[in-house]
Parts: sequence; structure tokens; C-alpha cells
Amino acid sequence: MSVSPDDIREAIKGFTPGSAGGPDGLKPQHLTDMTAKGVSGCLVEALAEFSNVVLAGGVPEWARAHFFGGTLHAFNKREGGIRPIAVGLTLRRLVSKAACTKATEKCKSALAPRQLGVAVKGGAEAVAHAARRYLAGMGPDETLVKLDFSNAFNSVRRDAVLEAVTLHVPELLAFASSAYGAPSILRFGDELILSEEGVQQGDPLGPLFFSLALNGPLQDLAGEFVAGYLDDVSVGGRVEAVSAEVVRFEANAATIGLRLNHAKCEVIGLSREGRTTWTASGLAFRQCEHEDATLLGAPLHLHGVDRAIEEKCEALQRAVGRLVHMSAHEALYILRNSLSVPRLQYILRCTPSFKSSLTSTFDDLVLHALSSCANIELDGAARVQALLPVRWGGLGLRSAMQLAPSAFLSSLATAETLVLAMLPPAFQTTPDPLYDSALDCWRSLGGTTPPAAQLAGRQKCWDDPICSSQYDALVSAAPEPAGRARLLAVKAEGSGAWLQALPSSSLGLRLGDEELRIAVGLRLGAPLVRPHTCCCGQPVATNGHHGLACRRSAGRHVRHRLANDVIARAFRSAEVPADLEPQGLLRGDGKRPDGATLIPWSRGKHAVWDFTCPDTLAPSHLAQTSLAAGSAAQAAEAAKRLKYAGLGTGYSFHPVAIETLGAYGKDASDLVSELGGRLTALTGDPRSLAFLRQRLSIALQRGNAAAIRGTLPHNDNLSAP
Repeated sequence: MSVSPDDIREAIKGFTPGSAGGPDGLKPQHLTDMTAKGVSGCLVEALAEFSNVVLAGGVPEWARAHFFGGTLHAFNKREGGIRPIAVGLTLRRLVSKAACTKATEKCKSALAPRQLGVAVKGGAEAVAHAARRYLAGMGPDETLVKLDFSNAFNSVRRDAVLEAVTLHVPELLAFASSAYGAPSILRFGDELILSEEGVQQGDPLGPLFFSLALNGPLQDLAGEFVAGYLDDVSVGGRVEAVSAEVVRFEANAATIGLRLNHAKCEVIGLSREGRTTWTASGLAFRQCEHEDATLLGAPLHLHGVDRAIEEKCEALQRAVGRLVHMSAHEALYILRNSLSVPRLQYILRCTPSFKSSLTSTFDDLVLHALSSCANIELDGAARVQALLPVRWGGLGLRSAMQLAPSAFLSSLATAETLVLAMLPPAFQTTPDPLYDSALDCWRSLGGTTPPAAQLAGRQKCWDDPICSSQYDALVSAAPEPAGRARLLAVKAEGSGAWLQALPSSSLGLRLGDEELRIAVGLRLGAPLVRPHTCCCGQPVATNGHHGLACRRSAGRHVRHRLANDVIARAFRSAEVPADLEPQGLLRGDGKRPDGATLIPWSRGKHAVWDFTCPDTLAPSHLAQTSLAAGSAAQAAEAAKRLKYAGLGTGYSFHPVAIETLGAYGKDASDLVSELGGRLTALTGDPRSLAFLRQRLSIALQRGNAAAIRGTLPHNDNLSAP
């Protein structure tokens, strides 16, 4: 097996800043930093050459104990006990990750459908769906047993691992022998511990090596239903036959060093007669009712779904009390990306959570958390909009109630082939009994025609029709042109880029609490200020929109300065020097564009740009912006082109118009896309365009906040209007 530079590039993507490194001095963030600086070519080629040497067993014997060792971390298991995780050297992990991608594909046919823990997308979901269907349809003389090993990864015999590697993927034998053919050194604080048994939990190849070693006993296990997910094994069938198979499987597993933990093994759904038969087998497993059964963290009955969602609600309630002590931007980012629906996603996909009324309770808690963190009041329309994806004009918090049927249906479609392969023939002639009820629920939320078979496994294809229905209802119910213009603008591409930005102060991407409050309020149409009189003498309504277009508001200058700074920095990062407000480009009238490049940008011409930020909600623009997003930006760009029509032939002019609510004009979108493309070509990072849009979006939000706050009386002259 050989590793190419492309394999290394893919492996590097798996490393993130903050991942533990080793004493070799090279840490994961060093790899990503080096590739971001444009030196990826020689670095990646060198790493590929080094990886091939290591894979061929080229690590000197005297160095193996350290190279294949690592730093040991002890994590608490949720159910009690310690989970030891060994974080090895970065270079060793990089080689393992690159090799793992190729090896797992080769081993997939040997492992699936019995072992779904490696090389199988959605394997855990498939096991959960299959077990749920089997439990729902099994007879009174049948049962399902969950088997649990004691310290499985650290107990599997290494000679069994090496034998399995020889059988299934001999190209990795030299590397596996170097890693596990002799003890290695683990560092735990000041202690040095010899790693002499098992595969290291932290080695990217560890799950594959363990699965290959267990594959023999697992493939030999007989039963109507057999499924494995790494060290979690389930077997179903007639009670008497299952008990006998468990005894035989336990003996086979012992030959590779594994021992069943009887105290944690479970037998599910025993009838009265089944209990007698099971007791006679002498296996002292815990007996569990169907209503209480879970597998791989997924409840297998609707009663269990309610309990699982209730636990998530309680966890979210605890988190809200802590989020309010963080900055508003950080709190919103964590709420969106961790504490809300992402924490519930697995349950939504694996279980019939669309039947649970607690999903709406979870949604209420998410909205309460948003209101607390962002310090805004949410009415009915704002609540609906906040739970839409960013691409549909929302905040991306998502509604568990609306997402539940889409998640479940897409998971069923993805797992269908694997589920049928695990279930006995009697189950294969009928579809999942919950499919029709999930489809009815999906249609009741706004779905119409289910996606085609080839798209049915994509959750987005189920979700978008519901989101479209919700968005269209919001637009139809908008009470005035300003409401319609706002909804059209916040759905435009790039308008919600600030929501995707990592709130980092060091990167200049964290909004202040007031800036975040105003950004969220403008997007949702929530009240922002108490009615008062602007410094220009005009009345300001609770939405604060007057400040966005007021010529005496300080925010207009803030937006202009920040946006031009972002654009100039982007040119310079693309190795095209640029300066701001260059003089002498237009003679006689004193006009100065916002910036120009110092070397040619395209076709031998220097790029000249001028930024403007027309207000989406200004009364003079509403006739157009309430009909089409970006109309004000398009008109502003046309005016800019006319203004700078006198530029010489050596310049190409680029008007950059981005509306206050984030909608781009066509020329602005083209220039930003070209800049992002050049940055990607230079750095190799495909996210460059997204990062540039995020910076521009953050600049706009800061300017908007300054504009709206600029209408307030000075602190020394506060009084009721």
C-alpha cells in the first residue's frame, strides 16, 4: 500500500487546531498553518514519502516504542468507569489516517453487513433501525440480546490483530507489526506505562484493526438478527437458540482475548415463557422491557424516545443558565452548532421522534435560550423565522418538530439496504411500518412530493419543501413592503454569512453583545429600540430602521471603512498590492474611488473598486426591494458605473454594492467570488470564499449596529421622547 500527496491532503483535513500533539514538536495546527501559507507542495510530498517509509516498516526498532507510543488521557465514561485514550505522535496519526482511508474500503466487503462500525456510512443508524423493526415484529418465543465486552479495545490480543491484518489487508502488516509487535510507551503525567495489549483508542487504525480481529467470531455467530458496531454486538432469535449462540460466541471471543461483561449485557423483550427458558441457560444478563430498550444510544420504543428528548431538554435548560454568562456571539454560535438540534440529530434520525410532543417543548427551550442570549423579544413570525436554516433566511437553530420527519425519512432511505441485509427474510417483504406515518407527518408540515429514490437519502431534499412552505407563509403574511423586503434580502446568498463565522476576537470576527443583538433583530424583524427622535429630527420606530439610511448616522462611515478594509486585505492576501482612496485616477473633478490595485488585476488592467451600502429598507428602495432581493444594490452599482465612467483604459472598474441586510449586487458578487477563487488557488483552502464573505458580513453588522445606535440621544442627554 502506498500513500500519495492527495492522500496526505485528505488526512490533514482531519486535524484541527487544539488536537493534542506529541513530543516530536510537530502538532496538527502546524500542518494546517503550513498549508495555509502556500508551502503545501513540498510539505505534502515530503510527508507522503515519509508515510510510505513508515508503512513499509521503516521505523527503526529502537525508536518504535516512542514513535508508536503516545500521551495517555483518562476520560470518565458516562455510565461510570474510565476510558483510556492514547493520543499518539502527530506523524504516526497522519500515516495511520492516510492508510486507514484505503484499507477500510478494501475491508468493507469482508466486514459488512455484520460489522458496521468502520467503512460504512450511517452504520449506527442502520443497526438502530434494524433492531427497532426486529423488536416490533418478533414473536413471543423470541428475544434480542445486547452483548458488552469488558475493556474490549485494550484487551484484544495483538497476535489476533496481526493475523487478521495478514488475512484481510496484508499491505499493512509491516506497519501493524511495527505498531503492535512490541510494547510501546504511554505517558500519563509523570508516569511511563507500557502498552502491551490491545489496540490504542486514539490510533486512527484502531477501530479497523479491532473489527478485523473480531470478524471471525462475529461472522460465525448464528441468529435471525446479528449486528455489530465495533465492540457492541446484538443477536436476536428464538430464546433457546440465542442463549446457546451467546455461550458459543463468548467462547470464540475469549480466543482473541475478549471477555463478556455479564453485568452490562442485556436481554430484551422476554415473554413469560421466554424468561423461564432464559433463566435455565444460566446467563445472568440484565432483563429489559421493550419500552426501555436502547441500542447505540438510540431508544427502540416511542416511550424511550420521550425520555431521551426529555433528557436533552433538561441538559439544554442547564446550558442556558451558563450561556448567558458568555458573550452573546459565542453563546449563539454554541447554541446553533452544539446545544440545540445538533445534540438531538441522532435521535431524530434513528427514532420516530416525529410522534413525540416533546419536540415542540425542545423548540420552545431553544427559542428561550436565543431570547436570553441575544436579549431580544420574539413574536410569532420571528419565532418561526429563527428556526429556519440560514439559507432560508433564518438563524439556523432549526426546529426539532419540523426536522423530525425529514431526518427520519432520509435515514430510512440511507439505511434501507443495510437494514434489509440484517433482518430475516420475513421482514424483507414489507416496508418499515413507521414509513407511512412519517410521510403523513412530513406532508402535514408542508411537504408535497417525496424526493426521487436517488435523492431520498439526503435530509436536505426532505427538509427544503417544509422550509419553503414556512418561508412562503412568512412572506405572504408580511404586513408591509418593508417586511417582505427584509425576508427577501435575508434569504439572498451571502446575507447570513456572519452567522457562519467563528466568533474569534483574535480574527476580528466576534460581534459585541449590542452588535449581535442588533444583527439578530434586523434579520428577524424584532424590536430594537424604544420609539424616540433621531439626532436629525426624524422619528425612530421600535425597529430602528431609520438609522440604516440616516445621513447623519455615524454607522454609514463605519460600514464604508470596515468593508473597504476587508476588500483591500483580500487583494493583498491574493498577492495583489492595493491601496485605499488613490489619488489622480480621475482628473479635474476630484473624485476618488475607494481603492485600486497597484499591479494589473486582469487583462493587463488595474482593478478599481468603490464600495456602497444602500439600505434595503429605505422608503425610496422599498418599491424594488420588496419585489426582488438585491434590487437596491443593482441600482447602486449602475450609478457607480456611471459616476466612474471617465476612468482611463488602463483600469477596470468594479462597483461593490452590498445592501444593509446583506444582499449582493451582481458586480460585488462577481468580484468577491473571483477574489475568493484566487485565494483558494493560492492557499489550497476551498473555504477562502466563505471566509471572505464572513468578514464582509461581519463588517456590515458592525456598521448597522453603529447606525442604529447613532440615532439615540447622547448619554448625557437621555430623556423620554
